[in-house]
Order: sequence, then structure tokens, then C-alpha cells
Amino acid sequence: MIASTAQTDIELAALLQAGDEGAFKVIYQKYWDKLLVIAGRRLGDVEEAEEAVQEIFLNLWKRKERFELKIGFDNYFAVAVKFEVFNRLAKRSREKQGNTAFAHVNPKHSEPDHLAFELETLKRQLESTISALPPKCQLIFRMSRETDLTNKKIAENLNISEKAVEKHITHALKLLKSRFGPLFVFVILILPTLKK
Repeated sequence: MIASTAQTDIELAALLQAGDEGAFKVIYQKYWDKLLVIAGRRLGDVEEAEEAVQEIFLNLWKRKERFELKIGFDNYFAVAVKFEVFNRLAKRSREKQGNTAFAHVNPKHSEPDHLAFELETLKRQLESTISALPPKCQLIFRMSRETDLTNKKIAENLNISEKAVEKHITHALKLLKSRFGPLFVFVILILPTLKK
């Protein structure tokens, strides 16, 4: 099937999951400009905004086999761009603190610093929640979410069935959903950044 802009988000997501480059191109062309405007406004730097949007699409393509669209791409990208901006502002904040340890805080930068703090706090809570999972469940969940391994590959590596892998991942996701509630979608996007 040839992907087109007339298709629904769910149809495009299914084609993307199957590795359809045409579907990816349609999604890319439809959302690139919108995301660039949002990222540019929040980051205040066009070049960095372009890098941020490129990173969002790169991650989408890398994780296409496990990608599931719950509502629509508008919702998915709204969360993705928010996360990417948070991540970059957090990095900026860390660099700023490292370079100017004794400098006074500029009120103009208080919002990015606050967002960076929120992101780091959320990451700590997420790491703590994952670490509290039973050992095997935690191992499988980390292999699934923090690497690019498919369920089949994890099953082969651990010499267990794919069904067992799915069971552990479902258990972990249910726990995260009950722990983080409305932040669950955001938490899923943060997971790849927890790599050791």
C-alpha cells in the first residue's frame, strides 16, 4: 500500500510499524514545520530547534517496530516535542551550572531551570519505580525500553518464550501507569534516556 496524506493517523502508524518508508515520509512532511515552530519558540534558537525536531523523528523511526499510536500524531508529537525541549533545557542548565558555579541566577532563565529540575525529578522517580520491579521483570523491561531489542530477540537472549517477555513488560507498564497517571505518556518517552 502506498502511504498518502489522505490516510488516518492510525493507518499511517500501522504502516510505519511495518517499516513503510513512505508512511514515515508523509508523517515527517505533515508535522515537521509545526514541530519546528513549537521547538523554536521554546528553545529560542532555530538551529537547535531543527536538531530537536530531527531527533524526534529519528527516535520515531528507530522505535517504529514497537510504536503504538493511542490517540493521534498531534497528541504524540505534542508530548515528544515537550520532552525533547525539556531534555535540551536540562542539558543547558547543567552546562550553565558547570561553567558558572558562582554566577547569580538570571530571572529570565528561571523557567528553563524549573523545567530542567522537574525533568530530573521525574527521571529519579522513574528510575526508582523500575528498580523496585522484581529482578527478572526489571531486566526484561530495561532490555525492551532502554535498548532497541525486540521481544523476540529478548526471548532468544534469555531463553524464554515471547509470551513470557510480553507478560513481564505488561506488568511493568501497568505499574508505571498506576504510579505516574497522566504523566505516563511522558514517562514512556523518557525511558530511553535512562541507559546506564
